[in-house]
Amino acid sequence: MGKDIRYILERDRRLTEEEIAMIEAARELPEVYDADNPPIDPVETPEQYAALMRAVGERNRRITGRRAGSA
Repeated sequence: MGKDIRYILERDRRLTEEEIAMIEAARELPEVYDADNPPIDPVETPEQYAALMRAVGERNRRITGRRAGSA
């Protein structure tokens, strides 16, 4: 395997222009599926899809709570 890369995120640090450009470029890349990252089809794997939607909802609630200042 390749070498692990570790980043320490600091809450008050702003992203640089280069980092923002990298994120924007990554948004344009196609999704790549493999054994570790299979597509989740709501028809073929309804249990996995339901679990994913619960996780997304929980994440969104946490994010909304942080923005409101309650988390």
